[in-house]
Amino acid sequence: MGYCLIFDSLSLTLLVIVAILFACYVYNLRKNNLFRRLGIPGPSPIPLLGNLLNIIRKGLYLNDIEMVQKYGNIFGTFEGTIPVIILSDPELLRKVLIKDFHVFTNRRILKGLTGPLEHGLTMLRDDAWKNARTIVSPTFSSAKLKAMHSLIDQIGDGYSKRLLEYADKQEMFDVKLINSQYTLDNIASSLIYLISPRLTSYLGSKGYTLLPTDSMNYLTLLVNEVLDRRRHRIERRNDFVQNMIDHEEEIHNEEIKEQSNENIQQWSSLKKTLSDREILGQALIFLMAGYETTSTLLSFFFYVMAIYPDIQEKIYAEIQQQLGSDEITYDKIHQLVYLDMVINETLRMYPPVLRLERIASTSYDLGEYHIPKGSIIGVPIYAIHHDPAFWSDPEEFIPERFSSTDGGKRYSMIYLPFGDGPR
Repeated sequence: MGYCLIFDSLSLTLLVIVAILFACYVYNLRKNNLFRRLGIPGPSPIPLLGNLLNIIRKGLYLNDIEMVQKYGNIFGTFEGTIPVIILSDPELLRKVLIKDFHVFTNRRILKGLTGPLEHGLTMLRDDAWKNARTIVSPTFSSAKLKAMHSLIDQIGDGYSKRLLEYADKQEMFDVKLINSQYTLDNIASSLIYLISPRLTSYLGSKGYTLLPTDSMNYLTLLVNEVLDRRRHRIERRNDFVQNMIDHEEEIHNEEIKEQSNENIQQWSSLKKTLSDREILGQALIFLMAGYETTSTLLSFFFYVMAIYPDIQEKIYAEIQQQLGSDEITYDKIHQLVYLDMVINETLRMYPPVLRLERIASTSYDLGEYHIPKGSIIGVPIYAIHHDPAFWSDPEEFIPERFSSTDGGKRYSMIYLPFGDGPR
């Protein structure tokens, strides 16, 4: 009797397991057929793994290039069980990123993310993002960036001295590490007016793309301490946090005036300031988003200077002609036209972000395809920047391709180192 009960129990357990596996298989099979039902071309996925093996073997950027060449400017792929529509058609990109931005406002975000980072601009969605962007954007006006220039210039002097020391020694050094430390110094000074080697030695030498818990806690304490001192007017600086606080006070004064007008109800329905926790979130995102991308750009710029000495000489000649021994100011930097062209071409060939994403908030007609609500649109920036359909000799480093005064129009939607549109 006991053996029968055990046998029946095992049989039932196995039956349940088989039923669950079969249900998962059927669900996965149906999901894998999503793009086939929509009529969107793309590689056949492996159950549960999707097309991840190709990305692992080749790397994301090479895989994107091969897939665009094989399937065209719109195709479907699976990141595990997650379907992603890869889009590189310029006209459709204009609709997704600009014209119909209200449909594609949100990005895919990390699930389970908690703490101050969840309040950062890149993590917010819908109205929360719109409110935060409205508040944060004025802090990056030309006037406020110009006010920070002397501090950035001071950091640059230290950076130049370090490079000259290595040049005098004529020995190999890790340029990515030095650029990472310089970038961190710049961001920390612009963020909370912190000029201290302790931050560089504590964080910069690690070279993390994503900061570990101890570093995040350290930064949180620093920013909170600065916020408290600024709130109590113990100190005042030209930096990001101060700009946020000043903007909040400007809004408060404006609100008092608006309360006497007829649109008081509309005014009071909008959130126009950020809490200290939200300011902290913006500050940390500002640091994380700028740290790796900027240091990577600088490192590739050094690489370009090393392999194209003729370009290096042209940049040097332009600096001598336009600036000479004069002090470098915010306005004079804009006179370095050829340097700007070289930076643009560096960003084209070596974009710091390989893809950007948007999520459809409703069902949408994407060209000839009707995609469902929740569809993820992936924009393969690297593949677009290296597509011969858009660029002549895309694997050649040609700064002059950015020399035309109407370059912005010619390269709209095919030059996307920082994305495009409101977000």
